[in-house]
Amino acid sequence: MARRSLHRIRLLVLVVSTLVQVPALALLSSVGAAHGGSVGAFMPYALAAGITFPYLVLSLRRPFSDEPKPAWLKYLSLWPFFAWWSASMIYCLLYPAARLTAYAVGGGAPLYGALGLSSLAGLWAVRRTPRLVELDVTVEGLPAEFDGLRVGQISDVHCGSFTPKARVDRWVAALNAARPDLIAITGDLVTSGDRYVDDVARALGELEAPDGVLACMGNHDYFCDAERLVRGLTEGGVRVLRNEGIRLEREGATLYVGGIEDTWTRRNDLTRTLADRRPGEASLLLAHDPNVFHEAAKAGVGLQLSGHTHGGQMALPIAGGRYNLARLMTRFTHGVHRVADSLLYVSRGAGTTGPPVRLFAPAELTVLTLRSAA
Repeated sequence: MARRSLHRIRLLVLVVSTLVQVPALALLSSVGAAHGGSVGAFMPYALAAGITFPYLVLSLRRPFSDEPKPAWLKYLSLWPFFAWWSASMIYCLLYPAARLTAYAVGGGAPLYGALGLSSLAGLWAVRRTPRLVELDVTVEGLPAEFDGLRVGQISDVHCGSFTPKARVDRWVAALNAARPDLIAITGDLVTSGDRYVDDVARALGELEAPDGVLACMGNHDYFCDAERLVRGLTEGGVRVLRNEGIRLEREGATLYVGGIEDTWTRRNDLTRTLADRRPGEASLLLAHDPNVFHEAAKAGVGLQLSGHTHGGQMALPIAGGRYNLARLMTRFTHGVHRVADSLLYVSRGAGTTGPPVRLFAPAELTVLTLRSAA
């Protein structure tokens, strides 16, 4: 069964990687034929094959591996492929409307215009510098002493071959520069394997906040040596909460901060996580998977911070990115959600998994300023 599933995944990678290129290549081939005959018609396909082939070799050989890649391979083939692939996907979406417009007005200008816009969007898709999102959130039951508490959040780092330590270091510096009081790391620190465990632990160990740096585990954190990752984070001063919590105190008032384990590996236990919470005590929950929110709201958690979704990583450029791939697994894809007196914030995350691109789902670092309802 495992072998059959692997074959299906390889077939999906092959189909998605190549077929989306066909409409754009057909248009470029017609332009090439008009200016260079049969050679001109063939050139777009040859160039596309040249940058696609290395990606297919890596992906089909070991689809779940994240091996280090030489710089020349990444910059001469893989990054150009991802930009071209993103542009091709966008062109596929624009193609029906562009074709109808071309038929109505005559000429190929709408098709060329759609390809030009798609090319710009494809270049933008591989630019993954996280933006800093700052907002105020009102938390029911939050003591007045904690009004104004600034909580920084970094999620879904996915340190790996396309997100090396140097890039994570820049994200850490940007979040430190925002000067939050408390920092929450909400899981998925690596993509897969153990090669980048030490790198990401050292990078995140540079995070600084007066009230501490706390973390919870994500599903990808169990695609590596999870205990080695936890040890590295702990040595760097990060407190990893695994179905447990701590208590912050200010002028006699308290805020209970819990961290729940990964849901995909069924390590999560909200009852244990909140076991030390006092009756009526204000609470903040770190949970990688936003779907924990249903249970957390019933338990009276004031605010939950999550990641996992990447905001879909690929979204339609309408309705604030609401329509995205993450809706296949949750309705809590990004941003603020409320159920009764409980609040959820879902970060789009800083990194990526799968194709290292983002389409209309910008990466983010977050600083939430907590406000008391009173």
